[in-house]
Amino acid sequence: MENLSSSELDSPSKTPLFIAISAVLVALVSLALGWMGLSRATALEAEIKRLEEAASADTGLEQSVQANTDRIQKLAEDTNKFSKGVSDALKAANTDIKKSQSDIRKVMMTAGEAKKMVMDLEKKGVKVAVVPSSSSTTSSSKPSTSTQPAAQKAPDAKPGKAGVYTIKSGDNFSKIAAAYKVTLSQLQAANPGIDSRRLRIGQQIVIPAPSN
Repeated sequence: MENLSSSELDSPSKTPLFIAISAVLVALVSLALGWMGLSRATALEAEIKRLEEAASADTGLEQSVQANTDRIQKLAEDTNKFSKGVSDALKAANTDIKKSQSDIRKVMMTAGEAKKMVMDLEKKGVKVAVVPSSSSTTSSSKPSTSTQPAAQKAPDAKPGKAGVYTIKSGDNFSKIAAAYKVTLSQLQAANPGIDSRRLRIGQQIVIPAPSN
């Protein structure tokens, strides 16, 4: 026992100190690691939040783009419908114009034929009666006492043929046009000086050739 050194005798008394220092070091290391972990967790949460916000912004942008695309598509459809409507209207107007031109040509041809027919009848000595104008009727306050020979009247044309027709009781332009298979406008054009509302019995009118 007398041969032991003093350092060996003092070692048991230093053990608690070493343990305390070790515990402090472990605590400091744990604290440092915990702080580093907390910092990293906070940074990670911030990054996750940033990514979520970016994703939300991308979603909103995508929705906005989709909404604009839908509006553009609807505008294109409306434009196509409007263009089609304008095209249909122009086609209909063109058809009406062509029909009007055709009707005008027919009336002009009918009037020309009627004039030629009247001239031919007059050359043959046949007088086609027309309704006198109101001015000429009112201008003569007294009937004329002079006697004139009665004009020779042409025989009525056969149905479906051009010629003249003598007005009878109950006749009107519509009835005559139907009987001779001509249109009312053709009959009126062939008799420009006759008032269809004031037909007189015995009056002769021109019957145009029926249209094919």
